[in-house]
Amino acid sequence: MATQDYYEILQVAPDADEEAITTAYQRLREQYDPNKLNGAAAELVELAQQRLAIIDEAYATLSDAQRRAQYDAQRQALLEELPDYRPLPPAQHTERPRDFNPRPMLRQPAPSAQIAGPAAAVIAVLAVALASIIGGLILTGGGSVPRAVPTPTTSPMDALESMIARARQIAEQNENDAQAWVDYANLLYDSVQIVREQAPDSVLYQQRLPRWLEAAKAYERVLELDPTNAVARGDLGASRCFYGAGVGDQTFVLEGLKDLEAATAARPEDTRLLLNLGSCLASTQPPRTDEAIEVWQRIISIAPAGSPVANEAQRLIDLARK
Repeated sequence: MATQDYYEILQVAPDADEEAITTAYQRLREQYDPNKLNGAAAELVELAQQRLAIIDEAYATLSDAQRRAQYDAQRQALLEELPDYRPLPPAQHTERPRDFNPRPMLRQPAPSAQIAGPAAAVIAVLAVALASIIGGLILTGGGSVPRAVPTPTTSPMDALESMIARARQIAEQNENDAQAWVDYANLLYDSVQIVREQAPDSVLYQQRLPRWLEAAKAYERVLELDPTNAVARGDLGASRCFYGAGVGDQTFVLEGLKDLEAATAARPEDTRLLLNLGSCLASTQPPRTDEAIEVWQRIISIAPAGSPVANEAQRLIDLARK
């Protein structure tokens, strides 16, 4: 099986239909057309050709029902085989009870503030590699920063991927547990939002765009189980909006905007939701810049001076006014 995820290569969700796959393929083929690089360095033309070959390979597999079914089975098997690298709680020199669960659930405490970093589990595995770049990021709500960061036994990014796979398995096994779906959605959201904040124009971010759709589906499941969860609705809206902005599809942007507006109406003082609402307004075509600035100014008026969310709102205002 290919080491690269065909769905990420085509920037579609794993449950994308045939039309979505074909549309994504045509868009990417045009984007990487070597003919557009006439006169460019030979290395650039070669890179475009290599990328096209990968895109063609992915499409050839996903556009064929039989090959796609075989690929999906292999992909799912690999996801399920990923180990969980989180340490077990200490035994305290006593024998484990018979009902001890050797596979701890990915759980987060209820949000205690309007702005928080990524889930504590994400912090634990990413801190070593990303501490210098994720400080002050506005990610999904919930969770808290642990006092001590354990040294990962594998690479931080690989550990995060295993956590996402494990969270997905837990959610699917506990399909009526809203919190399990929140945990899974938040891990997906954070894994792509980190890249969006730090390297929005990178190849890695383009490859991870489908995760917005996967996160959106998980948040939709949360809302089926808990329709009043405004935070989940806001994160659903942000996921849709950021995906639409990334692939240039205003349908997703506008759908996400509706969800964000509904969420902020329910939680008008939630600065993180407001931050995403402003970003979504700025992602519309044409951009609704003035409205976005008004939202970000509102954040500054209600958030503590010098707080990460206030600083981020001011940064976005300055960028919008350039």
